[in-house]
Amino acid sequence: MELRFLKSPRFESPSMVAAWPGMGYLAKTSADYLRRQLRAEPFAEILQYQNAIVYKDGIIDNPIIRHRFYSTPGGEIILCVGDAQPSIPEEAYRLASRVLDVAERCHVKRIYTMAAYPDEYYGDPKVFGIATNEELMALLKEHHIEIGEGEGVVNGLNGLLLGVAKTRGIEGVCLLGQIRYVNVPQLRSSKAVLEALTGLLGVRIDMSTLEKRAVRIEERIRRRLERYQERMMREQKEAKGPRYIS
Repeated sequence: MELRFLKSPRFESPSMVAAWPGMGYLAKTSADYLRRQLRAEPFAEILQYQNAIVYKDGIIDNPIIRHRFYSTPGGEIILCVGDAQPSIPEEAYRLASRVLDVAERCHVKRIYTMAAYPDEYYGDPKVFGIATNEELMALLKEHHIEIGEGEGVVNGLNGLLLGVAKTRGIEGVCLLGQIRYVNVPQLRSSKAVLEALTGLLGVRIDMSTLEKRAVRIEERIRRRLERYQERMMREQKEAKGPRYIS
């Protein structure tokens, strides 16, 4: 695992937003959209080498997973966006530690992550917040973000990073967005999470492109569900057809 700095920007207590691919593609989709809207530029990356090779047409190559760090023009926000999550828990801890090395070097005061909350919800998706201390819980309530009550688990780096950050004295918030489908991009949920996140960060971004993409995906899902229901109805009618005994 190798850390490279492409530039050496100067920071004064920035916030960090960190995201890796997960259920509903919520976290990474949200972070990538935020990165583009804020015109953040890369300044560092972590290269994670794999214990395998890939080949194409007989030519071998070494696959590398990249975890890139971006900075907004004014340096107020750092975004860390990874291409994939480690499959081995020990590697996930190592990566979390390396990300926090960068956070400490850049004097990050707070880290925000996002994660999916699978649920059969109706209407608009809700966003729940969990945090590393009571002060941040109060901040979530001030922004009218519902607190994640009871007990739960956030799998993967989108949760693990904050657990490791807490042991190193860096506070953090994880925003959990309701999703219906774990393997389909949940852009409506991403929009809801981004609305909560940008409020906490004190920035404004244009959501219109994300909204249009959400409408297109929802329409495709609706058409697929209609075709599935029609097929199920045909199969049920055929099953109830006349039985012939000879």
